[in-house]
Amino acid sequence: MSRGQASLQLTSEEITSILSLFPGGLVAVDLETTGLSPLVDKIIEIAAVKVTKEGAVSTFHQLINPMIDIPEFTIQFHGLTNFDLIAAPTIKKPLKTFWDFVGRHPMIAHNSSFDLGYLIKSCHDHQIEFPPLDIYDSCRYVRAIYKPLPAPPKNYKLSTLCEFFHIPLRHHVALEDTFACLKVTAATAADKKGSNHKVALEKSFVFRLSSFYQNECFNFSSRLNGLRDMVQNKNLVQIDYRGKNMKGIRWVRPIGLMPLPKGPVLFGECLLSGMNKSFLLKKIKNYSRLEASLWKKGVND
Repeated sequence: MSRGQASLQLTSEEITSILSLFPGGLVAVDLETTGLSPLVDKIIEIAAVKVTKEGAVSTFHQLINPMIDIPEFTIQFHGLTNFDLIAAPTIKKPLKTFWDFVGRHPMIAHNSSFDLGYLIKSCHDHQIEFPPLDIYDSCRYVRAIYKPLPAPPKNYKLSTLCEFFHIPLRHHVALEDTFACLKVTAATAADKKGSNHKVALEKSFVFRLSSFYQNECFNFSSRLNGLRDMVQNKNLVQIDYRGKNMKGIRWVRPIGLMPLPKGPVLFGECLLSGMNKSFLLKKIKNYSRLEASLWKKGVND
């Protein structure tokens, strides 16, 4: 079965559940990329599933030639190589077609800040306008419903939630992941044991795309080129941070560099707290590579 022809469908019950949350319709999106940093990595696959207010379901799928080498460590997840994409178009035209497909529907993705970060950055790079849509996160929605319950999922990864709801999944195949996102959302909406679904939906709201109309959302200073390389190489990083609520030295296991409405951030695990946090790049005064041996020594001292 090819990547773009996944034989997945939504049942009438699933469509009804989705429209109970989004009566005007909804578009789910999933991407495969060359890495985990929307500010520097590239899109290699876009997939989306649209449910209209009338209950009609349609799909969008496109492979993308990133025009850069795809790192081996990402190929092991999505299975796409440069050879697979040599005949695919570059991003500009497919991105315009994608937004035509989306129209004015709100959008949802699993951990949507990442997927939308790539789309927004690509639009910025190619001067493509995007509509002022509301973006929701299926991960946040499911967590808001199930975390307070006695037997929640062991975590809120898409693959784990598909096991929890008995949904078949070939993970990291973009079109299948979009259907999985919708099916997980539908299953959660149909579960009447949970808390207030209206409140949970409000908690799942991430941002409005119009928040990214300003160029400062994407500003990446050349002084941070070394930090970019450390993130790409998955190095531990020590930063001197001057945030409002966090100040001083922080040790970070980077996940990616992301655009956000408040400005671009380093997103990663803070090794001191064990929590994932966003560090505004403009508030990182200094940074250096943190050797694992020094971090372990500091933890043990």
